[in-house]
Amino acid sequence: MLIYLHPLAGIATLALLLYVGLLGLQLRQAKRDRAALGQRHARLANVVYWAVLASWVGGVATTALDRRDLGIAASLHFRSGTLLVLLLSGSALTARALRRGNREAREWHPWLGVAAVLLAALHLVAGLRLTP
Repeated sequence: MLIYLHPLAGIATLALLLYVGLLGLQLRQAKRDRAALGQRHARLANVVYWAVLASWVGGVATTALDRRDLGIAASLHFRSGTLLVLLLSGSALTARALRRGNREAREWHPWLGVAAVLLAALHLVAGLRLTP
């Protein structure tokens, strides 16, 4: 049962990541309701960040406990998941800097988010190859 929890939770997490990315894109183009969009984006981005971290830990645990046929750090799925955590960590740090008015963070933040969403697609495909 545990072996299917990680893929199902991961799909839900990646769907939420895509939604948060779309909110960020809408926020950049919004003329009205920017404050509400920004609050929703920030709130859900925080949820996604912690969900991705939990999913990463869950994936390592699933591999260690239930997938003796796989090396923990040997797959593209592990590497893409680790990079996804790093990209979203950078995105979280630039979001904090944005709230403090940092101009450079305004340049970096969307690129980190777009890279994370694109990487999430690769991550999903790499994970599907491992599904029992």
